Amino acid sequence: MKAVERFNTAFETGDLSTLDEMTTDDYTHTNGSSKAFGKESWFNYLRNRTAELQNGQLAISVYSFTEVETTMYDQSAMVTGVVSVSGTRNGESFSNKLRVTNFWVVRDGNWKRAGFHDTRIE
Repeated sequence: MKAVERFNTAFETGDLSTLDEMTTDDYTHTNGSSKAFGKESWFNYLRNRTAELQNGQLAISVYSFTEVETTMYDQSAMVTGVVSVSGTRNGESFSNKLRVTNFWVVRDGNWKRAGFHDTRIE
């Protein structure tokens, strides 16, 4: 769970270096509005999001991960839960609630996120 918490904090704040370190090279990201895509495409999105955070276009007021359940498998883990996020983007308020599944693996002695899927629930 420490790795999950560190990863979520890095995502919330736009810490690309930590996200890169904690994501496998063959990472797969899927959400309810697109086909699955890899690490390079996800980092293209992250770079834009980080720029929005830095220039004030995006401000996160709440980012929480609740209803967390973890199932361990030798050197991997499935982590599910609910992400709640709210804030402002371009001066307009937003609030989202997503059910998420994360797939984590141990690589070189460190936990890394290898897969992600989310679905909007509110």
